[in-house]
Amino acid sequence: MTTTDDLTGHAGLTLGSHVRIGARRTPHRAAVCMLDGEVLTYAQLEENTDRLANALHGAGLGFGDRVAIWMENDPRYIEIYLACLKVGMVVVQCNVRHTAYEAQHMISDSGAAALFFDDTTAERVSMLENRSELRLTVTIGGERDHAMHAYERFLGLGHPQRPSGAEPAPDSLAVLAYTSGTTGLAKGVRLTHRSMRAIGQTNQVANRYAIGSTQLFAMSLSFAAGMPAHVLPHLAVGGTTILMSSFDTPRLLDAIDRERATFTTLPGPPIVEFCSIIREQGLTLPSLQSVLHGTAKAPPEHLEMLVDAIGTRLVEGWGMTENSGGLVAATTALDYAERRSGIFASTGRAVPEAEVRLIDDDGQPVSHDGASVGQLIVRSSSLAEGYWNNREATERSFRDGWYHTGDVGSIDADGYIEVLDRRTDLIISGGMNIYPSEIERVLMQIPGIAECAVVGVPHEKWGSTPVAHIVRADPSSTMPSVEDIDAACRRVLAGYKQPSRVAFATALPRNAGGKVMRHRLTEQSAAAVTKATD
Repeated sequence: MTTTDDLTGHAGLTLGSHVRIGARRTPHRAAVCMLDGEVLTYAQLEENTDRLANALHGAGLGFGDRVAIWMENDPRYIEIYLACLKVGMVVVQCNVRHTAYEAQHMISDSGAAALFFDDTTAERVSMLENRSELRLTVTIGGERDHAMHAYERFLGLGHPQRPSGAEPAPDSLAVLAYTSGTTGLAKGVRLTHRSMRAIGQTNQVANRYAIGSTQLFAMSLSFAAGMPAHVLPHLAVGGTTILMSSFDTPRLLDAIDRERATFTTLPGPPIVEFCSIIREQGLTLPSLQSVLHGTAKAPPEHLEMLVDAIGTRLVEGWGMTENSGGLVAATTALDYAERRSGIFASTGRAVPEAEVRLIDDDGQPVSHDGASVGQLIVRSSSLAEGYWNNREATERSFRDGWYHTGDVGSIDADGYIEVLDRRTDLIISGGMNIYPSEIERVLMQIPGIAECAVVGVPHEKWGSTPVAHIVRADPSSTMPSVEDIDAACRRVLAGYKQPSRVAFATALPRNAGGKVMRHRLTEQSAAAVTKATD
């Protein structure tokens, strides 16, 4: 007789089964822990998530109710997330960097019934104008007047037995992952148990996870990709997730060796420091099998530096929240072993069960010849169902089974994808297309530049013109100068691509997901031009 305990039943296609199966296989193995801190075994994680699910039921929450989490990295974040998945409640992820105004929108938009928060977000929770909409509030850490329960006491209200009631079906809604919202209010991306299980299986292959893999996770669990793309797949392979409270390059490298980690994720900005420490200390990191470069796009020169430091263990990928937070395309070890032409500008090829195509402005196919440019569209088994309560945005982006990414790029005859820019970032000057990334690549080769971003601003004659925003590596230095930058651009860029103005800044504005807010730079540039012509 088949039951929901079997892998062929609902439990095999939903996500609570990851911890349940792990507890049966290796109950005493560490499932999740803080670096140099608390450790939860698979058996403990299974019991705690069952207790919490029962406590949520006891508080009057049921199938389909939305539960918001607004916390820093903590094993209890994972407990809350998994408890909801076990009983068909829907997780609402509030980015830990968000303001009260941004979180307030997510809570109201999702219709969240409960909120779990910690000491880092408690003050912002007290500022929420819609707290009265919540039927349950639970605090991790210090007790608060605006919390109904402290976490440990609330957990104690639940029985350790497996929760009663129906298992969520594969197409049940699992998570509302709110996009970063670089312009306007964030949209809730509807991720199902089926789509998230699919991305877990894809990422296991694309990221080269080992059976029993140990990952060092220094990104934020509150980012949409953290749980579906990394933590849940590690539970599925019987692995261990070691959480860091914040990203610290020297501590990360020390922990990789000490904890014999097999996988980690590395954002773009620390790549140079990461490589420098490896070179200076002569590190070989023998346990490490793969490193995913995540978040913002990195200069090809930095990725080549990374391969020189760690060999073919780099995974460069392209993914999105709408693909359940995981990869659509990825590079392989062989790509770097062969030093394939253009590989350091590429995001690799489509991952298993994914297709990527190019279309023009009229929706017609664009040739995959490595030179023609179009909008990249995606079809995969891990695509979201659309946006929560936003039919217009869903119909605009999800059409005929394809997700229209808004990214501009090219695909060559072998299927290798290069993502150039967001479609909305394209600069059209005098009828000519200018891709900001092309200019940024040149700028990042100039000594003394730490970061840069190029945006288009209105121009009376040409319609639009590029402006470069520069962050110097040494804030106290005046090098490179505007003259240095102009000379470097003139050497390699056509006249219409050269920045018409250079603006220096101490930092680039970023949203809660760490992405550069180009619209802010555009506004600043336009305001500066207006002021100059007044």
